[in-house]
Amino acid sequence: MNDTHIIVIGGGFAGVAAARKLRARGATVTLLDARASLGGRAHSDVLDGVSVDAGAQLITSSFTRTVGMLATPLHRVAVGDAVLRDGARLPLRFGSVRSLLAFSGLTALEKVRLATHLLPALARYRHALDASGAHLPSAWDGESARDYVERHIGANAADTLVEPPCNGFYGLCADHVSLAFFLTLGRYGSDGDVLAPAFGWSTALDAVLMDTEVVRGARVVSLDYAAHDRRRSVTAHCAGGRTWHGDAAIIATGPRAAAALLSAHRAPDDALITWLTTVPMRSTFTLALVVDAATPRDAVAIYRDVREARNVSACVMHNAKFADVARPRDVVLGWPTPAAVDALRDASAEHIATAMLPEMETLVPALRGHVTRARVYRYDEGSPIAFPGFARDRARARMLADSLDLPVGLAGDYLTTPLIEGAVASGERAAAQLADRLSRR
Repeated sequence: MNDTHIIVIGGGFAGVAAARKLRARGATVTLLDARASLGGRAHSDVLDGVSVDAGAQLITSSFTRTVGMLATPLHRVAVGDAVLRDGARLPLRFGSVRSLLAFSGLTALEKVRLATHLLPALARYRHALDASGAHLPSAWDGESARDYVERHIGANAADTLVEPPCNGFYGLCADHVSLAFFLTLGRYGSDGDVLAPAFGWSTALDAVLMDTEVVRGARVVSLDYAAHDRRRSVTAHCAGGRTWHGDAAIIATGPRAAAALLSAHRAPDDALITWLTTVPMRSTFTLALVVDAATPRDAVAIYRDVREARNVSACVMHNAKFADVARPRDVVLGWPTPAAVDALRDASAEHIATAMLPEMETLVPALRGHVTRARVYRYDEGSPIAFPGFARDRARARMLADSLDLPVGLAGDYLTTPLIEGAVASGERAAAQLADRLSRR
């Protein structure tokens, strides 16, 4: 592929993974990203001199594709999470069998039921619970995580173990999430090392693309295709009139943007376009507060008891990820509850801060009187919803994407599972398939 030039549209984990894979196959790659920083929903920012990851926070060593892709070492995080219940902070690492069995928020009977029902399923299907989504067991895909845990273990266990990660990570109630996906979260949150990028995800992704042309602030608005002597080519048109030419392209954006780039070349009732424009997505936002005082470093995230949470499901202390480094300021993130996502999504930043601050102060009392700045990060298209039945739906979508008769591949966690590891798996798969197609022409 040394004489092949590929355009990758989108600088999230899927696009970066695709670009890296194509470079390894010998292709020349130009990556176009609409943002000023790489990472997509996991992009980094700087607030008053403090680097902040407003979206994705941590991975574990179980994210083998992601760890293998990154060119810089990741920092090992020494502390876990906690749940605030009845005024007490109860340590808990979601997905860790050891932590679950030691967690004081569950009764002895609930732990017996947990060991009887959920943990054996996690162990038995561990290898099938892969972020690629290709082998998720159908027996676990048709039921919601909430229904299964409440029926087999109890409502308290559903409130304690299932709702917090679904509420905090995705802004979703657990009855909207497939059991297969919840088990996948558990598989990747297992007992391996917890890892974070030392200088934010965007910087870590920059290092992956040192040998790749990266154009920032380039929002692709259309794609054109042409054929010359049985060889196809693509032209990417960006806002502002700039254009890039290549032999093929990988669209590593969200599904709506992908549909917009493909729709001019597909029939209005095309099955793939219809799916891309209707696949369920969950928009959300994050409130970031700069704090001029020390915050607790004994837990990265503090989850609020779902029975009491109104506007805030969890707070994240950025400095706790680097507890061995002295930092004069911190950034504390507030993740909204599902109800707050719906009620505050279109509100002003000031209104969101006013609504969320009292509950954030309950979780992190050190915030009181020490907030110097607030910023709201909005994710309007948001994350794909891993609803009951999503694995079957994604398998059909991958089949539709593979049938494209254009020199184009699709990549994104909406085709796999909404995890960083799922995005990387999708990008690598799209790159490999496109490279194989081009090598046969």
